[in-house]
Amino acid sequence: MKNKKRTLIILLVLIIIILIVLGIVIFIGGNKDKEVKNFYKQIEEITCEYAKEENITEPLCYGFSNLCQVKFNTLISWGYLDENLENPLTHEKVSENTTSYVEISWKDNEMICTYKEG
Repeated sequence: MKNKKRTLIILLVLIIIILIVLGIVIFIGGNKDKEVKNFYKQIEEITCEYAKEENITEPLCYGFSNLCQVKFNTLISWGYLDENLENPLTHEKVSENTTSYVEISWKDNEMICTYKEG
């Protein structure tokens, strides 16, 4: 009988430890996901600000599609983005990322800026 109680206690302790570890992993993963989403949102907002201030319009995008695929080096050179800003997912500085960009589009006459991985 003592062995069964001891086995049950050990099993309960192991289950509790597993649940605690699982909770920590989920918490840390959730925070990382939130950091990445905030990074994307920040880049998108900066790009929309750039597009508005530089008068990038819907007709210009249709005529010159490259204007509406804004690379980070463009935002850096125009002073909209800090070159040392780091992507929390890849730990790469935006100044080192030459493939990702933000796409400017329109829906219902509203400008939409969307982060695109390169």
